[in-house]
Amino acid sequence: MNETLSPPRHPRIITVSGSHSGVGKTLLATLLIKILPGFAAIKISHADLMVFVTDDLVEIMREGKDTRALKEAGAREVILVRAGERDVSDALSIAFDLVYKSGAPGVVIEGNVAARLLKPDISFFVTDMDLAGIKQDALPILEKADVIVLNPQDTDGPPGMVSELEKALRERNPTALICPMARFVSPDEEILRLLQPGTGGCG
Repeated sequence: MNETLSPPRHPRIITVSGSHSGVGKTLLATLLIKILPGFAAIKISHADLMVFVTDDLVEIMREGKDTRALKEAGAREVILVRAGERDVSDALSIAFDLVYKSGAPGVVIEGNVAARLLKPDISFFVTDMDLAGIKQDALPILEKADVIVLNPQDTDGPPGMVSELEKALRERNPTALICPMARFVSPDEEILRLLQPGTGGCG
């Protein structure tokens, strides 16, 4: 799908994508929500043969669900989207209507498809140490990301592994800020400045 969505009104859009499932996209999204008071959140899950969009609190707060983590992090509104590739544009349009109605100044959207379809104000890409494990359809998202967030699953790797990883990432994306997930747990001045309105990403 090559269509690019252009929401009629423009709360700030922040996308969170990643190299593969389980890499830490939801963790980063919750940390961003904690830094950005009043923001809404959209969680996108792939589902063939159905379109499902809801902000129903019972559904959102189901035990163990990513949507619950986003709500408990402080999101003003959490919207769950389930759709296949063909229908996700229409589903996102419905989700944006719910964001507008909530009055949120912006929205954090978790899901790789959002980074492909939208023109976010800031795009984040989460990866671990295994670049070989990056899904092929995630590579174009990595190459356009404003911020690449390192979330290593194995912290006992050989010396120099992080430097080698950063070098490989830099070959794919020469301008992105590359930083560890920990910087969003206790955000420093650079991270806070990055997330201020009007920054439009970073280089």
